[in-house]
Amino acid sequence: MTDEAPPRPADDSEQALGFARASMSRWLSPSLLFGTAIRVGISEVLGAYADKREEMAAVAACPPTDLSDAGELWFDYVSDLGDGFDSTYAMASLLAAPTLDLSGTQTPRGRLLVMGGDQCYPTPSITGYENKLLGPYRAALPRPRDETREQPKLFVVPGNHDWYDGLTAFTRVFCQRSSVGGWRTEQTRSYFAVQLPHRWWLLGIDIQFDSYIDDPQRRYFLGVAEQMQPGDAVILCSAKPSWISTAERDAEAYAVLDYFERTVIRKAGAQVRVSLTGDLHHYARYSEVGGTAQKFTAGGGGAYLSATHRLPQRLVLPPAPSRAPSKTDPPVHYQLTTTFPDASTSRRLAGGIVRLPVQTPGLVALLGGVHLLAALVVGSAAGSHARGAAGHLDAIADGLRRASVGGLFEGLVNSVPGLVLCLAVLGAGVALAKSGLTARAVAAGAAHGLAQLILAVLVLAGVVAVVHPLPGTWLLVGVLPLVVLVGGLTATELLAGYLWLADRVAGLNTNELFAAQGIPDYKNLLRLHIGPDGRLTIYPVGVREVPKRWRFVPDAVPGTPWFAPTDRPLEPFLIEQPITITQSGVPVP
Repeated sequence: MTDEAPPRPADDSEQALGFARASMSRWLSPSLLFGTAIRVGISEVLGAYADKREEMAAVAACPPTDLSDAGELWFDYVSDLGDGFDSTYAMASLLAAPTLDLSGTQTPRGRLLVMGGDQCYPTPSITGYENKLLGPYRAALPRPRDETREQPKLFVVPGNHDWYDGLTAFTRVFCQRSSVGGWRTEQTRSYFAVQLPHRWWLLGIDIQFDSYIDDPQRRYFLGVAEQMQPGDAVILCSAKPSWISTAERDAEAYAVLDYFERTVIRKAGAQVRVSLTGDLHHYARYSEVGGTAQKFTAGGGGAYLSATHRLPQRLVLPPAPSRAPSKTDPPVHYQLTTTFPDASTSRRLAGGIVRLPVQTPGLVALLGGVHLLAALVVGSAAGSHARGAAGHLDAIADGLRRASVGGLFEGLVNSVPGLVLCLAVLGAGVALAKSGLTARAVAAGAAHGLAQLILAVLVLAGVVAVVHPLPGTWLLVGVLPLVVLVGGLTATELLAGYLWLADRVAGLNTNELFAAQGIPDYKNLLRLHIGPDGRLTIYPVGVREVPKRWRFVPDAVPGTPWFAPTDRPLEPFLIEQPITITQSGVPVP
């Protein structure tokens, strides 16, 4: 990486651009799953012994960036942005545009940009950041050669995907006061504070995997809190909506966030008026019942679309089971106000999982290999019954030709290799359910695994019936490749059907259902404005469909975007009417 402003490339080749335009991550691809699982495991092990945040204490922390003297201030928020080029560049070009026309209101580009987490998918590296984030953002807003022009400031919160290398690449990219296209990084650690006009504050915290607040970070924010006055208002940025996790799975996930608010912010007499986060790749807003506090999930910067139809309608925070709830304040109730896409659209989009074999050919090959193993196990057992010579090719072919469907299934479960394969498939089904060892998850996973085993037998029986006329061992020549092809395709479709049904009936595997599709559309960002009167207005910006084809513009004016869409215009709109919040918390109609 270099901090020099790169010249405009002469063509759109990877060598000229300096980055490769990436496609959306294929989250059910075996190679991606295996590689990510290894990185996650290493990260969790090393994170337990070496916390990068504590090492950052050796680097002098930047004092809060002071923008309080501005009469008014525009700034932007985007999260979950480092994935496919089409969606990432589309949102980057909106953030880079001098103004956005939102229902007749001209909103200027922000003086600062906050990236809310997960800047690189699936795992971080310098090359990954370059291809999936830095390159697209540099192309959307090239760094000006005029050094006298003020660059918009950039602040970044790391997400769990940024943590998968222990935050090493994140620190090199975002904590060295360098340029990301036309934006300029400001922070030296993985957390930051900005003093905004009219007694507003912007705090970005780093809660590694919801574990705890490290002591250097806590001391940093306690120092920031000493500069606050009673009645100040805080915009708090974190990497995941712990309030949603609380409602769905883990009451402990909210405890760290609750602890920070109680012991740092509210202790100083300030109040969190707005919470911003990503991690879930959609737009959702929860409003305080009888109050003005707002919690936003705005993870639409570039990653695959997440479902909205399973979000809880009401929240009670902090939850009763939390290990660190407030003992003095009563629970606060929140109501789900708006989502993008809406719940009915989300349910409709779930049906796109039927295209899974086309979207993930590696998964077809893997499941085809499982069918091949099943065919070899069943064939060996059938051959043993036919001639008493297990493993002999003529015996296997003759046994398959003679066996009934029941006989094939018996051959699968009446041998040690067959039992091992059956247990592996059933175990994989239960593991896929991903909701712990609850009765519902075990039942759903086991049913899916059993269905896959039955399918393997039926596919083998059908293929044998088709190639039955082939003589001798030629039967095997016809059976084995067809089992791989037909078995892989049908098993992948069965998996797709399971994901759809599990979400529809049991509320399981909703994330996998949408991650497997890699939907690049329904993106969002937030444009925020602190006006001269001290009111904060939030403009939720949505894009229903991002362009998929781009024209390189080598002869455009320097400092302007490198690409323009050719298949459809980029059409931002207001997801809902702007939300206005006063610094004092007085309700605004």
